[in-house]
Amino acid sequence: MKILTLSNYYPEHTGGIEYVALNLVTRWRRNHQVRWMASDVMDRPHARAVDDLPMAASNFTEVRLGFPYPIPSGRAVSHIFQQAKWCDLVHIHDCLYLASQIAFLASRSYHKPIVVTQHVALVPYVQAYKNTLQKTAYRTLGRLILEHAERVVFISQRVRNWFEKRMHFLHEAAFIPNGVDRGIFYPPTAAERETSRVRLGFSPDDFVLLFVGRFTEKKGLHLVREIAQARPHLRWLMIGSGQIDPRAWDLSNVTVLSPQSQAGLRELYLAADLFALPSVGEGFPLAVQEALSCGLPVAVSEEIANHLPDAPLVRLDIAALPILLETLDGLFATREQLSNLGRAAAEYAKRWDWAGVARQYEGLFIELTTSH
Repeated sequence: MKILTLSNYYPEHTGGIEYVALNLVTRWRRNHQVRWMASDVMDRPHARAVDDLPMAASNFTEVRLGFPYPIPSGRAVSHIFQQAKWCDLVHIHDCLYLASQIAFLASRSYHKPIVVTQHVALVPYVQAYKNTLQKTAYRTLGRLILEHAERVVFISQRVRNWFEKRMHFLHEAAFIPNGVDRGIFYPPTAAERETSRVRLGFSPDDFVLLFVGRFTEKKGLHLVREIAQARPHLRWLMIGSGQIDPRAWDLSNVTVLSPQSQAGLRELYLAADLFALPSVGEGFPLAVQEALSCGLPVAVSEEIANHLPDAPLVRLDIAALPILLETLDGLFATREQLSNLGRAAAEYAKRWDWAGVARQYEGLFIELTTSH
């Protein structure tokens, strides 16, 4: 089968969707010919693999306005149409990105089935104009694509429910949660954990909170700063990049590292005592799944926790800092409580595996291409 898949960026951009695309493409390529198109922004050029087809794009909206929405060049538009003509099936990540919309038009032009993986619903922003633009886009272009795609896949039941209340799909939407690379993310031995902590400069008595993600408004960076200021005895390890620079906080208990590969992240998950992500406006983040798979306790906003109500997640009240701090104080009262949470996390995460996820998509693709 010849598959054309598009994501907003390549993994050098270090977002969750980019790593979802990488894990799927890597496995599909074992049995199929897969061409992967994504925006290749100049500040983070892609280390190209065979059949990766980087698109020249402007990243102005992220750099200047704070939301990731690359604008493909005119040549890239032509290239998308060429590849749509070549393939048997088009697969896109999220309906609102411009490259996804162009790929949808190309799939209609050449009568190729298209599958949309929808990761998120509305992303709340402080700026009213961003929220208005987003709502308008979902009511127009988003609706056009999702209601006319041959199949829509959701990674979260909560996101699926949001769209099903507002749109009617050609066929029943599929629910396929993201996976985890079990060869990378698994619980450490006691010796591995100790080695990681020593290498990163943490003592046995340190309580280490880990944040992995883009340094942006929706990820809750303002809350991380307030927690770090209010609890100087808690050490923060911040992994990522973005509009906000935690180094500028000038807090001695905050250490910032550049974005890491998935393999590089494992050591950080092993060294930390708690993964903390007080974010809003996203699906179920891949980093949360990876942390749980490494046996690391995870604390997230109520919004994220509601995606998986049965998961052993610590719920943070991000609307009330005193309550949030009280929750963290209780967690760090004893090591035993964290250890119990870590064991429950690792057990729960055994259900996630990218190999099985890739096979589910392949079955869907084969069904569509044989019947189209």
